[in-house]
Amino acid sequence: MDPKTFWEEKIIGWEDGRYKTATGKSSILERLADQASTSLRFRLEYARALLLPHVAGKKIVEIGCGSGFLTPDLISGGAESYIGYDIAASALVRAKDIADEAGISGEVEYVHSSLANINHIDADIVFSLGLLDWLNDGELEKLFSISGQAQWLHAIAEKRFSASQWLHRLYVQLSYGYKSNGYIPRYYKHSDIEEIAKRYCSKPITIHRDRRLSFGLFMSTLT
Repeated sequence: MDPKTFWEEKIIGWEDGRYKTATGKSSILERLADQASTSLRFRLEYARALLLPHVAGKKIVEIGCGSGFLTPDLISGGAESYIGYDIAASALVRAKDIADEAGISGEVEYVHSSLANINHIDADIVFSLGLLDWLNDGELEKLFSISGQAQWLHAIAEKRFSASQWLHRLYVQLSYGYKSNGYIPRYYKHSDIEEIAKRYCSKPITIHRDRRLSFGLFMSTLT
């Protein structure tokens, strides 16, 4: 399945369910997945806590920003600017509405683009929440190469032998994996990401784990 089509069809409903606990979906499977997504809601809060001490006066770029739920907090935290990139135009429409409502439209920019079409990132901090799970090795290489010496924070799904990850794999297959022609999320050892990142950035990498992230973790060079 073409990633752009996949996310245009999926992102708004996915965000509504996972982050806003929306009701009324026809699929029992998706309603159950929404109710079980406390780790993703915590991931958003944890990302906010990790980023805010570092954003004052900084140029921030988010890759795979979706509806940009963290943007108002980053700007109110003193960020000089924010640019969000996403492949789904529908998410960016909502992101712009959120920025308008927060009165920060003049300080933020949203760009409809895949990673393949981003050739340079001018930022002090680059971050993503779950994007890396959907990238192939070549795309991972490009992300870190265009990030250069910017500080970064990325959330990944860590490869583990756990009941929660087994259930996630099962959900992926039953929900869309059987029809997406192999376009499904990946699970990493953090060393896989470190190996690529260290080719382009010499800063020390910190791993942030919390049981409330389930099998997720954050990797960061923020100091």
